[in-house]
Amino acid sequence: SVTVQTNVTITSNASGTANEKEEESSEASTRNSKSVGPPFEGRNQMLQQRTPHRGIEQNNSTEVNDLVLSGVGLTSQMKIDLQNKLGFILHAIAAAHPRVGYCQGMDYVVAHLLRVLQETVLWKAARGTLPAPKTYSGQRDAYGIRTDGRYENDLLVVPVDQNSSKGIGARNHSLIVEETVFRVMDSFLTTYSLKHMYWPELRCLKTCCRVFERIIQLKLPVLADHFDHHELNVGLFALGWFQTLFLYLPSMPSATVCHMWDIWLVERSFKIFFRVGTAILFLSQPVLLNHELEGMMTYLNTFPDATLLNPEILIACALQIKITNRMLTDIEMEVTGTTTRIESKKHYGVSPR
Repeated sequence: SVTVQTNVTITSNASGTANEKEEESSEASTRNSKSVGPPFEGRNQMLQQRTPHRGIEQNNSTEVNDLVLSGVGLTSQMKIDLQNKLGFILHAIAAAHPRVGYCQGMDYVVAHLLRVLQETVLWKAARGTLPAPKTYSGQRDAYGIRTDGRYENDLLVVPVDQNSSKGIGARNHSLIVEETVFRVMDSFLTTYSLKHMYWPELRCLKTCCRVFERIIQLKLPVLADHFDHHELNVGLFALGWFQTLFLYLPSMPSATVCHMWDIWLVERSFKIFFRVGTAILFLSQPVLLNHELEGMMTYLNTFPDATLLNPEILIACALQIKITNRMLTDIEMEVTGTTTRIESKKHYGVSPR
């Protein structure tokens, strides 16, 4: 299993392989042009007011909520509870990262973290083994929000009482889950460079799709010609894959997602997502080559035969596909027209940090 810097184990029965070290570079990003998020009452009213310029608007689409919060064995009440937690965490993320804000796709990632982590967090909290969050020595209002307008690297909920003998285990269970998932998502965005997927105008996400299209041409030339013949734009399906880290596929097993995320966290590179995407197309190639545009899009959006998405098949296939960090950087330079590796990394962030 892999543990991020928050000291909370993300997955339970998955493993990844570490690869070569890559240079790290930090980016300066600007605000997204719009932000729409799910509704939440009460606590996040203050969070909404403190999100610069564009407070998260309410999204009353139950279809979107049902899709994001879908899961085997979830009752209606469980979905309502998850939706409330999801809303609060997304507002907190938008307030903590005002230059990134909220972007579609974050809700899928946070919802998956809630489903995977909730029971583990509560169990650790009950035993008193959950790491205490960072605290803030300045002033907070009644909602636990900093009053100095600065949010970086700090939780947006009331801090734990360090003098309590039970520590974090004595706190409200709902807040414990929310703040822990917030910390994990915050680590994803910063330490693991996920923020680049949600940059203004989705520049990095679009670059990912162009890089992926080129990889298909190199690794699956027959399928690439078939796509070109039927004028299938790779971005029509790949954008949703990358923006949600493959959670957009309704038939994608949670175990498969956790396994590929483990590899991502170990390698600190988006390389695994390109390998998984290529593996999906490789395994689907016999079906796709027998369909025209409409049939291919229907298949890629539904995957009626979900067997190929099982981790024993998909991840094993993905790890056999050679895609190196240097290869990603070179392709990124090619599709973006940048002239140096440093310039490519500086402006787009598709290549590993």
